[in-house]
Amino acid sequence: MASRVRPNLLDVVSSLSSVPGTRNQYAVKITRDWCTQHSVLGGFSTAIMLAAGQRFLDQELGVGRYPDPVHAFVQFLHMVHPGPSIITCTLLRVSKKQSVLQVEFARAPKPGEDSDSYPTTTLGIFTYGDISKEKGLTQETRPVITRPPPDRLTECVTIDDPVVSSTPVTAKMNWVAPRSPQGLWGHRLGGHNREVWLSFRDGSKLSDVLHLAYLSDLPLQPPATHIPDFYAKYAISTLCLSIEFKRRPDPSTDWIMVRSNSNKVSNGRYDAALQLLDERGNLLALSNHVVFTSDLKPRPARL
Repeated sequence: MASRVRPNLLDVVSSLSSVPGTRNQYAVKITRDWCTQHSVLGGFSTAIMLAAGQRFLDQELGVGRYPDPVHAFVQFLHMVHPGPSIITCTLLRVSKKQSVLQVEFARAPKPGEDSDSYPTTTLGIFTYGDISKEKGLTQETRPVITRPPPDRLTECVTIDDPVVSSTPVTAKMNWVAPRSPQGLWGHRLGGHNREVWLSFRDGSKLSDVLHLAYLSDLPLQPPATHIPDFYAKYAISTLCLSIEFKRRPDPSTDWIMVRSNSNKVSNGRYDAALQLLDERGNLLALSNHVVFTSDLKPRPARL
């Protein structure tokens, strides 16, 4: 039997279709390929919502007027599960340089059900512009982390921990990171700082700003550096995230570095601050998360 073709991110984007009789709704079918341990990856949902918003803007305001997402704020209200889904776009503001959309993600109603049968699972406020035309105040800044990213070929090794293959969405990626003498992955900088190079196992390029949204939800979790078997002990739930897009990735990009850090981990909640960089050290995007954890209770033994 031939193996099923695994869709890449841009395949799913191209499958977005207008809902008949509407001007602001788009249908898409989400498969389990994009799931974590319990639901669809938030970064994937964000990328698809951004793509739907772009399609809506092109339709309503003209193709190419606002070609890039500049900022995204995403609130996760309920778990997103695989299956047919509906994305609804509402224009909030238009100016010469920017437009702002509200974008809602919900499960699609079944035949015979009301269009509002299911609540919004994910709510986004997205700002679009044209990164290539931005101009104005520019300064050279000094980053808090002054060390350049580790060389992928000489300072890193492939992560062979089973956790990277334990869910469909993590199994899509190559994970390459420095390894400390203590066996910690991506822990070269100490503290809660972590570093990992990511690429697609199927050879797909990381060529679009939508890939940055997707990767913004695939860091090495900072608290995991200090707890053995972290992912077997804790379930992770992202309350909300924000992404600022600094630069379009080059169309030939294969690898992106994701640096992550937490400023405070307390009482089951922590922040995660991410930097996404290309192999030349260019800053592509910044992302900030609020994350909750809960204990994974072991299943009782069967008699």
